[in-house]
Amino acid sequence: MSLESEGRLPSVSPTGPLRPSFPVWGLFGRGVLYVVGQVLVVPAPWTATGFYRFICEHVSLPDGRRLRFAGQPGDIWYILIGLAALGWLHNVQHAGVSGAVTLATVLLTVPVVRWFCASVRTEDGRLSFSFNGEALAWLGWHLLLIVSLLTIIGWAWVLKAMMLWICRNISGTVGVTFTATGPAVLGHALLLILMCVFIIPIPWAMRWYADWFARQFSVVAPNAGG
Repeated sequence: MSLESEGRLPSVSPTGPLRPSFPVWGLFGRGVLYVVGQVLVVPAPWTATGFYRFICEHVSLPDGRRLRFAGQPGDIWYILIGLAALGWLHNVQHAGVSGAVTLATVLLTVPVVRWFCASVRTEDGRLSFSFNGEALAWLGWHLLLIVSLLTIIGWAWVLKAMMLWICRNISGTVGVTFTATGPAVLGHALLLILMCVFIIPIPWAMRWYADWFARQFSVVAPNAGG
């Protein structure tokens, strides 16, 4: 009997896109709770953790194994509260303060991404991830994304490249890559905005976009991401 069949070694999942199955009202409700937590600041660790757990529970690997989120509100509560508090400071109308707040916000998201990746599991416990990207590179990508917004459409290609960089810096029992093209990213974002303008379709638009975006992440062999 092999070590893998005994459960001592993680099995490699079949390659292919992730399989999301977000319920319309569940996703909308969790999204609203997440925003409320950010606004009220103190509940942010609980609402953010609940949102991440909900997302993972409704995404499966290509072989059907459902993801789960093992993170707890107390793991990095101070960072999640700090990010929520920085959200309020974004309203300060001063160039120096606004720039510092944006810089701090971007840098504080790095430990959140590391925590999220380290907390993602499968129901059988055979999946593990870690994010190894450097904070300065993370900052550079976000600054490039902000600048690219001035081009109106160029941000879609920057976002695609940024997603590929993130995937290349995720290591674990499987690799991950991002398959959407720049035009696809742009087109889906514009259609999402158009649907949200009419207010009533927002819950369905959120589910449609979340399903599409999740399917753009594909499982590949370890060290083959990007």
